[in-house]
Amino acid sequence: MTQKRKISVSKILNTVFTIALICCCIIALSSASKIEKTKTLSNIEIDISNGDKYRFLDDKKVMDMINKEHGEEVTRLPIGNLDTRAMEQAISTNPWVKDAEVYIDNAHVLHLFITQRTPVTRIFETNGNSYYLDKTLSTMPLSDNYIYYTTVVTNVPPIKDDSAGHALKGQIVAIVKFIEANPFWMAQISHVEVDTGNTFVLAPLLGTQKILLGDTSRMKEKFDNLYVFYKKISNRIGWDKYEVLDLRYKGQVIASPALPWKGPIDKAMVNMNWARSMVDSSLKANKAVVSDSVHHTAAIAKVPVAVPVKKMLDKGKKVTAKPRAAPVHKANPASGKKINAKKILTKKTEKKKSSKNDKEKKHGAKYIYQKKTNN
Repeated sequence: MTQKRKISVSKILNTVFTIALICCCIIALSSASKIEKTKTLSNIEIDISNGDKYRFLDDKKVMDMINKEHGEEVTRLPIGNLDTRAMEQAISTNPWVKDAEVYIDNAHVLHLFITQRTPVTRIFETNGNSYYLDKTLSTMPLSDNYIYYTTVVTNVPPIKDDSAGHALKGQIVAIVKFIEANPFWMAQISHVEVDTGNTFVLAPLLGTQKILLGDTSRMKEKFDNLYVFYKKISNRIGWDKYEVLDLRYKGQVIASPALPWKGPIDKAMVNMNWARSMVDSSLKANKAVVSDSVHHTAAIAKVPVAVPVKKMLDKGKKVTAKPRAAPVHKANPASGKKINAKKILTKKTEKKKSSKNDKEKKHGAKYIYQKKTNN
């Protein structure tokens, strides 16, 4: 025979009481939740990261976005009607926002944590478009109220949303990040230009030369070579000596072509050269006066002049006259007057002439024969 189990009344009462208590708690919580949902926000706190450095967003723009999502001001709506998930999605669709987090605490305060995108460079395309690129290679439009000054890349072809466009964006960001990581290059490079074949040209701030970088391969080596060139060459001969600096070849910098270059002017040397030129010019003037007096002295022209000769006794003998110097006038260097050439004959010539006359007096006239002929 089986024994019958005894039913405890106390256990039944405890179970009923527990169930009733749970039901009461559920009802209380639900009613409390309904009451909470009918309440409005007590406050709104917006936290924008790096907002001091990048001011693409402000509190007003964020409020405009969440109000637009709900169709009216969220401060007037009951908390139960606010969708924090929809707020996050609405804020994240903004091109200047990297990430957003929204929640409401027990004090009925709406918290919005927003992270802005970090622009790396500003792009100027050949078709006139301009925008920013961030570290993730995402495009950021320009702001109507704020301009962020960063390294500029010009002459960029229209970038498409494909692998080639993504590769070009990656090269641009790599060059700009390398420049901005070094204080010297940040101060020296004015902007970057995209050349044919998606190669790059650097425009320096100091100097007018064109720096051909090529692609982004061996970028550190290229910039190191350029730095050595600046230090050992440009500091000595000047920063505007060359028009083009080519960094594309390994282990060298090709500078071409040479420009007209003038060294620094020394005023003391200029004055000294001026005084020396004045002295030289005066000496040249004195030499010119002397040379003019010498060159103006006419050469004694030898022309045949008839000479009185006694008739020849012998027939058949011909007589020829000796050529004499024609009287020529020349200038006296001291007085500038013209004198007769006969007056400046040398003593030797006068002695020969006198001795010749003495012989003619003793022996008669001298006959000059050209040729003897036999009759």
